[in-house]
Amino acid sequence: MRLKYITSRMLIGLLVVIGIWGIGLSLGHSQSEQYVDVLIKDFEFRSTQMPLQLNAQTVINVVNKDEVRHDFGSSIFYNSNTRVESGGVIAYGNDVGGAFIEPGHKATFHFVIRESGRYHFQCSIHPDMKGEILLISAGTA
Repeated sequence: MRLKYITSRMLIGLLVVIGIWGIGLSLGHSQSEQYVDVLIKDFEFRSTQMPLQLNAQTVINVVNKDEVRHDFGSSIFYNSNTRVESGGVIAYGNDVGGAFIEPGHKATFHFVIRESGRYHFQCSIHPDMKGEILLISAGTA
């Protein structure tokens, strides 16, 4: 029988994941949804996420702290019924590409992730602004 040992790197990674998850709960996020928070500041996307699961209700909150309009678009919304809330307007449908976010405003995306993978997001107005959301489907050991 092989024993599996937890390395210090694995322990640190686990603590980071637990810490991010705890932060999400302390911000008032519901436990029935999983969250990704994205801050736009200084022409950069700064994202934090809890561990994500397939086929779970997912919410991406994007806040624009810059002085200019930005776009948040991603292929993560393709083949998914997505609801977007921004500035008092709610839009929904399949294959939503993203949303423009005015300075000082927020957009919230609600959808279900159906496939694991690396999902890139970007600002179409400022092509150098890019980021990613990573969803790894882990099997049982």
